[in-house]
Amino acid sequence: MALKFNSGNPEALLDEIVQPRPDWLAMDRIAILLPRLVKAFDQISQPIEGANAFLEWLESGAVEAKYTELAPDRQGIRGLVGEYPQHAGLRTLAESEQCSERRLQVVAYVINTASAWRQELVPSEKPFFEKRVEGAWRALRLLSESALAKVPSCTGDIERFEKHFARVNEHLDQRQFEEQDVRYLDELQRFFKFYLGEGRLITYLPDKQKSARREIKKTGEWKVLASDVDSEVESVQERLVHITLPQDSERLRKEHHIAGNAPEELMSESVLISERGASLKTECGENPSAALRKRQPRRAAYRRANSFLPGRWESLNEYERGLVLKTLFENKLGSENTRFHVLLVLLTGRPMESIAKTLVVQNRSQLPKTFTDPERIYLIRDDQAWASAVPEPPERRKLEAEWALHMESTENQFIAPIPDAYWQILGPRVDSAAKRVRKKSGTLFPKKLSTESVAEEMSIEIKKLNKTTGSRITLKRIQTCVFEGLIHQTTDTVDASLVTGRKLPTGQSANLYYHTRAVETLAADYLDVVNAWLANLGLSTQSMAPTNLDFGLPRVGSPFCVRLEVMRDVVSRLRAQIAEYRKTAYSRAGIRKFHNLFTAYAILQVMWSTGFRAVRDPIAYRYEFNERRGFVIIADKVDDNLGHSRLVYLPEVVIEQLRRYETHRQHMKLRLNEVGVEAPIATFFVFLDAKLQSEFATPKRLADEIQWTFPWPLNVSRHTLRGFLRDQGVPGYLVDVFMGHWGVGTEPLAKYSSLDLFEMKNRIVPATAALLDELGFGVEAGLDA
Repeated sequence: MALKFNSGNPEALLDEIVQPRPDWLAMDRIAILLPRLVKAFDQISQPIEGANAFLEWLESGAVEAKYTELAPDRQGIRGLVGEYPQHAGLRTLAESEQCSERRLQVVAYVINTASAWRQELVPSEKPFFEKRVEGAWRALRLLSESALAKVPSCTGDIERFEKHFARVNEHLDQRQFEEQDVRYLDELQRFFKFYLGEGRLITYLPDKQKSARREIKKTGEWKVLASDVDSEVESVQERLVHITLPQDSERLRKEHHIAGNAPEELMSESVLISERGASLKTECGENPSAALRKRQPRRAAYRRANSFLPGRWESLNEYERGLVLKTLFENKLGSENTRFHVLLVLLTGRPMESIAKTLVVQNRSQLPKTFTDPERIYLIRDDQAWASAVPEPPERRKLEAEWALHMESTENQFIAPIPDAYWQILGPRVDSAAKRVRKKSGTLFPKKLSTESVAEEMSIEIKKLNKTTGSRITLKRIQTCVFEGLIHQTTDTVDASLVTGRKLPTGQSANLYYHTRAVETLAADYLDVVNAWLANLGLSTQSMAPTNLDFGLPRVGSPFCVRLEVMRDVVSRLRAQIAEYRKTAYSRAGIRKFHNLFTAYAILQVMWSTGFRAVRDPIAYRYEFNERRGFVIIADKVDDNLGHSRLVYLPEVVIEQLRRYETHRQHMKLRLNEVGVEAPIATFFVFLDAKLQSEFATPKRLADEIQWTFPWPLNVSRHTLRGFLRDQGVPGYLVDVFMGHWGVGTEPLAKYSSLDLFEMKNRIVPATAALLDELGFGVEAGLDA
């Protein structure tokens, strides 16, 4: 990357080094500095070719002669610093009494880099290049000598130099330098960083080639990024990536709805990279390495925001919760209305605004069919209970009438009993309000009661309690008590959300799309939590809660949970049809029918044992199925946080079925070759068309093959699986890993993950094996048998 000199045109080299203004302002002083600058090029191991001839030309007085010739056109300093930063920088250094050799070496390195950069520019990128050069020369002019000493040695490869410079800036003790020095060091390092193509716009390609690359070239290369051992962001190994351009969003949304998937899980408006999957702004010239480095702080922020863990500061500890309950039971927390508000916030996990709208009914028959306000709660006098709507995902497809016959019945209401100790506070007011109710509900609080006044009084009372006890109680922390308690009790954030109505963070909200749970089970878990609070206060009695938990309600949650007896009939019919097709698998048509139905059966078995979404290629390649270890890699979801693959352990019946399918697939290759058909595509699951040509295993192709016996969306397996696993006692956090429900910061196999794969296998596999056995899935042999 050395500057080249044509002995017949020494002024061209002068123009390259100085980039002078047409009037050559102060060139006489710059010429005195140039011999030292040429020497600096030698010191950084980037000598100028023909430097001796150039120095002889300087000594001949040619610069002074032309400087004098241009004197009439000289207009002073205006426009020099902004329009000709290299000229301005050298002029400042030439007039400085103390321009060190160290500074000249950095100057020479910048000049050499800028010269190489300038030759690779396209016209559209010139303004951005000039901005970076201007910033670099500003730093060279104004950096103090102590700050300049922090610039690494300007010898060797520029990539290594930039990485070293970046580490210096990252660990710079800013207390030892002026604020402007820190800023100038960062500006100088940014010049080299953007030269290496890690900036926002620089690509080194002509406009025509850049456009072609965006449309045609789909591969890039990750560069190894140095990362701290204790960094929140994992280092990325060098690998090839594949860029996939986004599809039409409306068409995608419709396809996801048809397949039964949650659109908010799978849709992305950005360019995706499979395997490590980060979005790239290719229209701005962004490359994979620069994109990943730029997103590291953002990923760390998402990681912290999505670390949705119980026991954090926002929840009351046992002592603080006991203070609140004791104060309520002793009627010391302000007026009666204020105490009611605090107690209902504590028991329901709803915000203050929802509690203010509480309604009272005499019995369950007076509850509305559909809760128009999902935040409102109802107090039921006869059942000594409270009721509310369960939260639902923002988008969910409509349950068609012909599907409803095959699905579990679900409601949108949750009812929970209220233990006697709490009802002693609420009961008199509820009785009084219920007596005024005839056909509809009545209000618990007077209409003239101001929510603002209650909130103000509540704040004053809580401050008094904090001052006398030294605690840090807040209304927000009171509200999260039942939610945190349910997480500890059920190990499942979705169960806690169904009870309290609290919204889940990104990455976990899609759980609501698939989850189903019995109201009776949720109510029992809720009672365990609120009764434990009383037991900790020593208030437990023989009658801590109503004994009747049967409110006549079915399950709540997803309406797409298929009834097991219906699915059992489907599996039985599929296996019977496979046996029939096996008898006629000697002709071309017979072979095709058997192979396609055999493939569909194997895919269904994988979907019902792994929760695979209805997307293309359940197992893309053979190596994704580890027969010896008994697991499969599922990559049914790619998003902006660098990929979303999951490891799922398989029951023995699925392992044996996949083993049989693999031998069948190899046998089919030989038979197809015998009849002159090309070898099938490389994916694990393959369908055959009428000409025995291979087809990818897409959701549409699978649905076409089994539509005669599968009259609902393919994705009912996911909707059924989550609730079934929870009913089998699998902890919620393991179900989330199994379903692939996590976001940035909650990855199950991240650097600091505490996931135990052996525990996962021991808890998940027996449950999925029990489901497959319940449905009647068994091992079917292929044509090789």
